[in-house]
Amino acid sequence: MNNSFVPKILKYLLSIFLTIIIIYFLFKHQDPGALLNELKKVDFNWIILSMIFGALAYVSRGLRWKIMLEAIDYKTSNINNIAAVSIGYFTNLFVPRAGELTRCSALNQKEQIPLNKLFGTIIIERIIDFIALIFLLLFTLITQHKIINDLYLVIKNQNNETNSQKKILLIFASFAVLILFIILCKKQIKKLSFYNKINQFLDGLKEGIKSVRNIKNKTHFWLHTFVIWLLYFLMTYVCFFSMSETNHLSLIDGVFILVLGGIGMVIPTPGGIGSYHAIVMIGLAVIGVGYISFGSENTATNPALIFPTVLHIAQTLVAIIMGMISLLILFIFNNKTSNEK
Repeated sequence: MNNSFVPKILKYLLSIFLTIIIIYFLFKHQDPGALLNELKKVDFNWIILSMIFGALAYVSRGLRWKIMLEAIDYKTSNINNIAAVSIGYFTNLFVPRAGELTRCSALNQKEQIPLNKLFGTIIIERIIDFIALIFLLLFTLITQHKIINDLYLVIKNQNNETNSQKKILLIFASFAVLILFIILCKKQIKKLSFYNKINQFLDGLKEGIKSVRNIKNKTHFWLHTFVIWLLYFLMTYVCFFSMSETNHLSLIDGVFILVLGGIGMVIPTPGGIGSYHAIVMIGLAVIGVGYISFGSENTATNPALIFPTVLHIAQTLVAIIMGMISLLILFIFNNKTSNEK
């Protein structure tokens, strides 16, 4: 077996283990019947609207990627870019961080653009999105400066039992182990393969930076960047109106939950499963909705856990639907069109 393949397998297995641990403690005492009754109270019209916003974010991200590629002299079709982005999100549901590779491979097959150049643009995309997330986090902390103290008080007051504290410590310990493991794996990857590919990586990064500098229509590029994050916000905010326990929350609360959800999705679990639920649950408890429950009884009636569960399922469905449609478009419809020509 290829030595560089082993750390990747181990990282994947560890991410699965982390997901199982978090989900186990979140839903340990879950009553399916009680959960179903709570879900019946949800207004799914708002959830459907959230799904539409999520799908539109895929479209806007695909169009922004097209603009970046045009800056390095590669003309691509709108549909291929959007489909490749959708396939990337679909892949992330199963293998953390594999979406970027799948996304680039899909467009490479259809448009014959070198992979290192595609990766270069994605690196720049991730930097821009990371800066946007940090900006939103700082905005939230400035506008809700009491939030850190509130978080401490909520955890102290709602989880003062020894068992609850142990469960929370175990969750955070799992995160710490995961981070440590990733660092160790990165060192191994550096030793095994990184230096052999350093020139290709730097070339791709240079092309990515060039793609931003040479963008002819910078207005459209930054407009799409704004629209992407606006859609992310809307797909979270409109879901507040789907539940009586959350319909009073403000726009600032929506930004706060968006930021926490973004952090939850960054944690390398498949599709953000578990990590998204846990961190959004904590955030909602901080702003007065529900409570923090790791293995507690009656979690089926905890709105702080029901909300991220419903929202995550909805956006997972968006990723599946968009991904399946995109696979059909790229590898069936396009092939038939090419054969007819």
